Amino acid sequence: MDMIKKAEGFAKEEYLKNDSMHQWPHVEAVMNRAMEIASKLKNIDYELLKLAVILHDIDYHSEPTHEENYKKHVENSVKVAEKFLKRHNFSEEKIRKIKQIILDHSTPYRKEFGDSKITEGKILYDADKSLLITTLERYEKYFSLLYFDEARGLIKKPVD
Repeated sequence: MDMIKKAEGFAKEEYLKNDSMHQWPHVEAVMNRAMEIASKLKNIDYELLKLAVILHDIDYHSEPTHEENYKKHVENSVKVAEKFLKRHNFSEEKIRKIKQIILDHSTPYRKEFGDSKITEGKILYDADKSLLITTLERYEKYFSLLYFDEARGLIKKPVD
């Protein structure tokens, strides 16, 4: 069984523990959007991108409030991802890149450490955030932060 299939099996169980907004259907939606964006770009490591998408919100359940969850879920998800990937003897270099891609999907992380240097991190950010843009308020918050015109082109400005 390849690593993506192993990660999917593991993740489907873990996502059941998350809040209703961060269940497996969220991962599927982000995956579809990420693949749509990636298909318009070059030199994408699809294995790393897919694994990062699968694992990016895997621990959105360990804090009692949404605000605390939002702040800590990325770091918690990175820890879960690293443990899972090490258990399956994934290479240290690939684990390091996947951890960075997961970190890159976080707006607070981006504000603190700057823009992603990894294309796959930018794709995950755009895929995740573009799906949030369903209201004018979110449009104004996230649209200008998207990295790729390919992602911006998938969004219509909402009318409230």
